Amino acid sequence: MRAPGGKEEALANRRGDEAAGAATGSPGVVIETLRLRIRSHRDADLADLVSLAGDWEIARWVGTIPHPYTEADGREWIARVQENHATGRPRRFAVALKKTDRLIGGVGLDGTTGDGSEEPALGYWVGQAYWGNGYSREAAAAVIDYGFRILGLDTIRAYTDPGNLASQKVLLHCGLQNVGEIELLKPTHHGKQRAPLFRISRPEVSA
Repeated sequence: MRAPGGKEEALANRRGDEAAGAATGSPGVVIETLRLRIRSHRDADLADLVSLAGDWEIARWVGTIPHPYTEADGREWIARVQENHATGRPRRFAVALKKTDRLIGGVGLDGTTGDGSEEPALGYWVGQAYWGNGYSREAAAAVIDYGFRILGLDTIRAYTDPGNLASQKVLLHCGLQNVGEIELLKPTHHGKQRAPLFRISRPEVSA
């Protein structure tokens, strides 16, 4: 699995120690792509997080984001991501623009599986103001590569609301394949009880 722009651009600057992360004010694992910095949350992300995640156009497609989204929700999430990075093998990340380090979304490998499976699940979102730039693809591809190369995962799954065609295109672009449907334990915000399931397996590396 390659991130957009090739491995050299997408993950050449992965830094996994606190000293490197501290340079951006975000101790923990930092993944840098051509345009993005995928990192732990900073306390200073709160205002942007509440503003972006509080948009119904985001929450309607991301079942785990509460709506309305309050400052208390944001503080709780920031703390959970920071705690996750303290483990040294995080699965939750903030997505920021590389040039400014400003928060634009989130990505991770601990998304909801939809049906109770324990298989690692990809989840991501990008604020509406940043749509149309390919940031979702760039972040998702980089985290998939991280999951396989660094965490040693064998497979990664994802599902979407059946109506979220844009997200399905992102998943297909990142190499996931549509492998059927799942019965959801909890309906989507649009009331759907079934959803398409996507999966990607770790590439075999020849000796």
